[in-house]
Amino acid sequence: MTCRIVNHHSRGVTLIETMLAVILLSLLFGAANSVLSYSRRETEKGFWIQQAITQLRNGTRAITDMLKKTSYPTTIVRDSGGNETVTSFKEKREYDISGRLRKMEINDSKSFDMHTISDGNMIRPTFQEQTIMYFPACEPEKDLDTGYTAGVLNWVELVLRPGPDYSTSGLGSLFIVEREKSYDTRGSTDRVYGLTDEFDRSMGVTRSREIISDVNAVEVNTFEIEELRGLVVTKDGDKYPVTNKRILVSVNITVSHPKDNKIWLSDQCSVINNVQVVKFAGGEYLELLQVYSSGSGGSALVKYNSNELSVSVGSSIGTYRVTAIYPDSIGMKEPGSEVERLLVKRPD
Repeated sequence: MTCRIVNHHSRGVTLIETMLAVILLSLLFGAANSVLSYSRRETEKGFWIQQAITQLRNGTRAITDMLKKTSYPTTIVRDSGGNETVTSFKEKREYDISGRLRKMEINDSKSFDMHTISDGNMIRPTFQEQTIMYFPACEPEKDLDTGYTAGVLNWVELVLRPGPDYSTSGLGSLFIVEREKSYDTRGSTDRVYGLTDEFDRSMGVTRSREIISDVNAVEVNTFEIEELRGLVVTKDGDKYPVTNKRILVSVNITVSHPKDNKIWLSDQCSVINNVQVVKFAGGEYLELLQVYSSGSGGSALVKYNSNELSVSVGSSIGTYRVTAIYPDSIGMKEPGSEVERLLVKRPD
């Protein structure tokens, strides 16, 4: 008779060992996920930096090209004898039969001058659209013996608008907006020298393009020198020079990463433009300077236009009402809106 002995004590996997294995695998996968997430974030930052460099280069080039085209309305008249007269909006010249300059007048109208924010005034994005500058770039009116061609007045406006994620990033987008209209001065003896048209935002937009996104700030500075425009000789033989200003316009643009404000880049362009410059105060300026304490009883320091204001929940900032104060931002609502928007503290 054969006896078979069965061992009922073979060792298995205990619950504790299973739990330890699961914990180790979780730690392993967690560490791998952290490495992958960090790599993805750093890759995204690298792509953003590359895109920002390209946008700044192309955007400042586009602004430079537009500034080089600044010009006043002009009329060119030529008769059948080949005599040609050029009249500018800014200058009115009179010559004698020998071609000597006898009289020259400078038009003091500012209608077709460049209008821009004041020197050193740094404009940051807000909930509202802001005009950085606007200026004319004109094609001359031609009244020739071979036919007539109306002049073209192209108004170019540089606009800073809140970005699509402005409520969480505090960043904006820079646009070039163009509006065109024609001008015909055949009914005026002064031709374009007596033109009275001015920039009007109600004009239809001909072209609009976004040139730079994630804009943190825009700054404009101007530098001017006196330039001799002509030497007038009177019939009595007296001479007197006529001067006007030549102005260098410099535009500096700063962009920031929407999720890491420690990453920022800037670029600028400088051009000697062809028209005079008029300064205006610019749009609304709104900046969070400091958060003293957060929560329902918190307070913060805000700069609104040129004034620094201490605010708390319920305070008014212009047309906005403060609804909350967070560690690095404040919540605000516009009149008639229940959507809370964040004013984020940006880097200096």
